[in-house]
Amino acid sequence: MMKRRTALFGAGLAALPAAWPLSALAAIHDRTPIRLGQSAPISGPLAQVGIAFRDTALAVFNEVNGQGGIGGREIELVTLDDEDHAERTSVNVKLLASEHRVSALFGFVGAGAHRAGARGAVEEGLPYIAPVSGSQELRAGTLPWIYNLRAGHVDEIEYIARHTSNVGIQRVSLVSEYNSQGWELRDALMSAFEARGGQVASISSVDHEGSRYSLPGAVASVLARDPQAIVLGSDYVASARFVGAVRQAGYTGLFYTLSTVGGSALMEQLGPLAAGISVTQVVPFPWTASAPVGRSFQAFCARRKIDPSFAAMEAWLAATLFVDAARRARDFTPVRLAEALDGLPPRDFGGYVAGFYSSSKTRRTPAQVDLTVFSRAGKFVK
Repeated sequence: MMKRRTALFGAGLAALPAAWPLSALAAIHDRTPIRLGQSAPISGPLAQVGIAFRDTALAVFNEVNGQGGIGGREIELVTLDDEDHAERTSVNVKLLASEHRVSALFGFVGAGAHRAGARGAVEEGLPYIAPVSGSQELRAGTLPWIYNLRAGHVDEIEYIARHTSNVGIQRVSLVSEYNSQGWELRDALMSAFEARGGQVASISSVDHEGSRYSLPGAVASVLARDPQAIVLGSDYVASARFVGAVRQAGYTGLFYTLSTVGGSALMEQLGPLAAGISVTQVVPFPWTASAPVGRSFQAFCARRKIDPSFAAMEAWLAATLFVDAARRARDFTPVRLAEALDGLPPRDFGGYVAGFYSSSKTRRTPAQVDLTVFSRAGKFVK
């Protein structure tokens, strides 16, 4: 009987395509989870965003796992808390690679999503997927295996410049941090406004915490140039403290801020002062039912008991696209996942086409940017 079984097994192997390596045959029976790693603020003031992104992505993956996973393999997401500190992000990347043996990094949120996460991914040889970052460094095409979903800061600044020009605003100021992100915003703002005949009245910087050492100078610099509007580009804590200080000093103009700054964390910090702040958004409006993408997302949220939000919408889009890529992958090593991500076509979610891109020059979908306003009722409105 044993000889008969051996002969049958041998005959089965012979019937398989000759091009299949033994590693591919083993993969048929491999049930090792497809493990992704995430560093995000799970505690601290920005925790609401980090938790929303994590929980929504997990809900997407759990639905797929409940249907048999990807070829019988479940998707796991390992999340480490970085408390919105880039230094912690760097450490977390090493832990995710060495201890948790992840195949890719996914959905980084907060200060570490911009540079620390991306450079850590390069050092560890891992794909860096859907970071919540508008950094131009991640869109320059110089770093390998970067897979952006959202529009960049340059796209958001361009939208603000176009909108302010349309409503007659000609003089704006920028408040950002004195780092690579702040310099990117400065250059983008000057280019976008000057191209339309506008004027950047002043450029001021504050530190990451918006401390008493940096706030007075920034406030004085802005007030001295009397801008019609101020663009907030610093961390949400520093931005909130600046708004409070400049309002107290008598400023009555408008505020615009980017999606990575002006989320729920900033609005909670500001309280009543948040009313009227305009915020660029790079994903569909989560509470609309006018487009299929909104209805599909809301049905998902109801099914999985997720609170709709911009962070949840972004996570839902990113996780769904990753599942599409995983279904195309020949294996789930970093190299094979990168190959699948490179070849993944954009997906039409119903009135919203999304896809991963590594460079602004190779992006296959248009930059998606919209403008919302935070109302006195405590909600984002279009």
